[in-house]
Amino acid sequence: MSWESRWRQWREAVRLLHGEVTPFVALRLTEVLLLVLFGAAMNALAPLALKWIIDGLSGQGHIPFASGVLVGLYAASQWLGRSSAELRALRYARAERRMLRTLNERLFAHVLCLPLRYHLTRQTGAVSQIIENGLEGVRLILHHLVFTVLPVCAELLLAAYVLHRLHQPVFLGLFCGAALCYAVLFGHSARRIGDSARDAAETRVAAGAVMTDGLLNFETVKAFGAEPLVTGKAGEALARSEAAWVQFYRGYARNGLAVAVVFAVFLAATLTYALHAVRAGTLTVGGFVLVNTYMLQLVRPAEMLGFAVQGFAQGTALLEKAMALLAVVPEPVTGVSLPVALTGTIEFDRVTLRYASERAALEALCFTVAAGSTLGIVGQSGSGKSSIVRLLLRLIEPERGEIRLGGLALNRIAPRALRSAIAVVPQDVVLFDDSIEFNIAVAKPRASREEVRQAARIAQLEEFVAGLPDGYDTVVGERGVRISGGERQRIAIARAALRRPLVYVLDEATAALDSRTEQAVLARLQAMAGSATLVLIAHRLASVMHAECILVLHDGRVVECGRHEALLQVGGRYAALWAAQHPGAAAA
Repeated sequence: MSWESRWRQWREAVRLLHGEVTPFVALRLTEVLLLVLFGAAMNALAPLALKWIIDGLSGQGHIPFASGVLVGLYAASQWLGRSSAELRALRYARAERRMLRTLNERLFAHVLCLPLRYHLTRQTGAVSQIIENGLEGVRLILHHLVFTVLPVCAELLLAAYVLHRLHQPVFLGLFCGAALCYAVLFGHSARRIGDSARDAAETRVAAGAVMTDGLLNFETVKAFGAEPLVTGKAGEALARSEAAWVQFYRGYARNGLAVAVVFAVFLAATLTYALHAVRAGTLTVGGFVLVNTYMLQLVRPAEMLGFAVQGFAQGTALLEKAMALLAVVPEPVTGVSLPVALTGTIEFDRVTLRYASERAALEALCFTVAAGSTLGIVGQSGSGKSSIVRLLLRLIEPERGEIRLGGLALNRIAPRALRSAIAVVPQDVVLFDDSIEFNIAVAKPRASREEVRQAARIAQLEEFVAGLPDGYDTVVGERGVRISGGERQRIAIARAALRRPLVYVLDEATAALDSRTEQAVLARLQAMAGSATLVLIAHRLASVMHAECILVLHDGRVVECGRHEALLQVGGRYAALWAAQHPGAAAA
């Protein structure tokens, strides 16, 4: 990667960090900066006091203060320098934690606002690892900025000023030579370390994705005894990550050895010249100690500054994917609010939808559902039934055509307003690792407990909840794993009932229920819906046989449309599906 590209990355990283600086963080960072300057002054002036002490003991040079005062000043400067470093760490920790918290919240909120198409192409573990890497990158950049760059620059300037005032140009020249060698070394290694850090970060993301995928599918792993297979796959990903990180640290080590050589050469040259100057009488013993101390304080900080450049390279490499994540355009939030008199009429006007493949999921789909009526949608797997739900919610946008709700085009309605008018019970219900009441109230966070219980009664949940020791406070586990599939579906139905929307969409919502419970739930939903539109998507035709209109989909197109009895009489695809599910039933 070119230096121009790397500089652009660092600039973008700084801009990102600047955006997270709240007044609280700004105040703490100001305190840190003051402590940095104070500590640097103490560290730079302490060797000067030591020089005066040694010159006083050896009888050389002018001593501005009494020996006892100088000893006190030296000890005080050392104590104040270290105390300021501890206070700096404390104030910095509060600023760092707040910045990481706000950045974490921002990244998490941004990911939730990304369109469905983005999530369909990403693994959950990979996205989670990208966020974690980004936070680690921010921490590295901040840490090196506060604990290396700022104090080192301050110390270098102060120490160089003291050497200048003491008329030691040779030592300044030696330092400049060392600094030039460091610049060449660190400039070369920063590029290599940045590239290897980027590779290591990518393998870390891949390994996190594999392990998270295994944990999310632990039931399948257990059911098929696939622990060795999944563990082996994770082990391969971790081995690749290990190799990438070893390569990264190998680059660090090579650079460290080269730095050690430069340090030793220039330290030896400095001390040799200083020893010659002492013997020649042009430098006091205290001056010798001062130069030695400053070379340690000058060369070491230059070395630390170089490592800070490497740290910035590593931090920006870790932060790179997080910045790319923030650059992904979220789904739109603007649009009109829903009119009070809006009806639940749904219109699909020649809607075409494609995902990644060339084959259309929906092709020129046309149908209309009158407000307050019930529509059934059936068809084989892959016929486009679930795509209709995603389009209705604006989780994805059609390639062509227009969808209208109550005569209003969906692309004109703000997504959040639109979704408040539609309640979906999905085929695969995933619950939060929280209480039953919380999972129902997700649809209406400010709902009263009585409203939650009324929705549970509609979903035939009250008997199940009454038998639980903690009732509605029972925690259902991650993704609802502590309860059965039928109970999860009933919670999702209760969640939809609580919303009281214009449109109810049940996408295979009763597939996990027995026939008796299914009919009772559907009857209650239809009675509760009133003027709301009810869309039933099902494989089991008995679930939609009472709908006022049934659409039969095949390859993204409506191939048949009508009531149950009329479709049976036609003797087409619907009749064939009915006969397959009810082999002993009459054909009419």
